[in-house]
Amino acid sequence: MSKTRLLLVALLGIFCASLFIGIAFAADFVPAAELKAPAGASLYVLPVDQVSEKPLRIATIMVQNNPFGMAVMKGTLFAKEVLKDRNCKVDWISVPDFDPKKFEDAMQNVITAQYDAVTLFGLSEALQPVVDKAMDAGVKVYSFNTEPGLKSKRIAFWGQDGFTGGQKCGQLLMDAMDGEGKYAIITGSFNVLGHELRRTGARDVIDKNEKMVLVGEFENQDKAEEAYNVTQNLITSNPDLKGIYVTAGGPFGAAKAIKDAGLTGKLKLVCHDWMEETVAYIRSGEVTACLDQDPFNQGYAPVVSAFNQIVAGIVPEAINWFEGDVATPENVNEKIPQ
Repeated sequence: MSKTRLLLVALLGIFCASLFIGIAFAADFVPAAELKAPAGASLYVLPVDQVSEKPLRIATIMVQNNPFGMAVMKGTLFAKEVLKDRNCKVDWISVPDFDPKKFEDAMQNVITAQYDAVTLFGLSEALQPVVDKAMDAGVKVYSFNTEPGLKSKRIAFWGQDGFTGGQKCGQLLMDAMDGEGKYAIITGSFNVLGHELRRTGARDVIDKNEKMVLVGEFENQDKAEEAYNVTQNLITSNPDLKGIYVTAGGPFGAAKAIKDAGLTGKLKLVCHDWMEETVAYIRSGEVTACLDQDPFNQGYAPVVSAFNQIVAGIVPEAINWFEGDVATPENVNEKIPQ
């Protein structure tokens, strides 16, 4: 056999082997149509059935100080599992609290490490400069829950309209209080844009009713134990308090304080997020109404959408609203079956 023929045979063998490996690799993932969401969740977006030609890295940056962060992480970890066989690695980066500097440092690390994309809890306009810096450096940025300012270069946002959600909860609280009486607001942080939108949304509705009397607004840093302490102090200093609105994390702390004070059904509590801890208090009556915002998809959808855009050029909608549903003691078993 001539050298030319030997070379052709060898090249043909290499080509066939490469083709076989490529086909096997491309087929070695669960097709989108066969993906099954975890119990109680739905998949807002499906990944494209493609394997990235190059290894991709996507980071998620999220505050990790309460059960809501854990619920978001479940969504991100599901996306990680779905995308790992599509040649994409997903990293979860925890930030301990709402300190903008800690978020900025995490973003700077993502830029330095040259990730392909990052999804993040937007916190506030304090992050807009570093978000824009990441985009300018070629790191695609997608935000969830809270916008990193209203004029950032981020590609897309997933979450609930904070102001509208606050308006809805303000109306729920006012209705539960029969339109009159003393109430208080407990918010995660006055420095978090999403929390402020909810707080001001609730005030937008309630302030129009002169019979509703605000006794104070307090921070709990999304911590249940601090919500418990604030609620205890409120009950002590305002024995005739009729309602509390918790805008962010840790509402089950307030619910426990209401239960411990023997005020179940008397002191109305409106809050957000169907966390396991909160749902228990909806069932027992301490929580009057609870508006969900789909934390699973806040963690899952931005990651998968980032992958789809990088691999297939599918650009997500700039704003992706999660309307949310309301659970009450009367409908909780229907909305959230045990």
